[in-house]
Amino acid sequence: MGFDVFPTRKELEKYAEKIPEIEPSAVLAMLRISQAAEYVRAAINDVLASQYHLSRGKLRVMFVLYQMTDGIAPSQLADRAGVTRATITTMVKRMVRDGLTEVAIDQTDKRGKKVRLTAQGREFMDDVLPDHYLRISMLMSRLSEAEQTQLIFLLTKLSG
Repeated sequence: MGFDVFPTRKELEKYAEKIPEIEPSAVLAMLRISQAAEYVRAAINDVLASQYHLSRGKLRVMFVLYQMTDGIAPSQLADRAGVTRATITTMVKRMVRDGLTEVAIDQTDKRGKKVRLTAQGREFMDDVLPDHYLRISMLMSRLSEAEQTQLIFLLTKLSG
């Protein structure tokens, strides 16, 4: 896998002499976090694509819909899934075509629409999610439960 080349602490210390705000440990830590994220992302995405024909983005959208059993407005779906509204429009059209979602008039606001999973879409997620969570658990099994808890704390702290 790429991204295995890291600067040495000595190299970073040279830069820190010129720019004191450079912290070698911080740079090395962030590069390792990025490397680990790439490894995990690739391991998960490869399986999602090959076994389920799912992209990470489509899984995110379907997961939001899986949680929102009464449906959700397309604009809210885009916001929660972290994609643009144009992207959500295209994704929803394709998922409707594939029988995974349906779009209906919002009963509380007749001008709006709601997207929800169909029974087929829900069954699909019921098949995908256990395997997905098992794969994540296997990837994380190198860490003890205490280390996983600490990692969650640290990553939460890092991301604000």
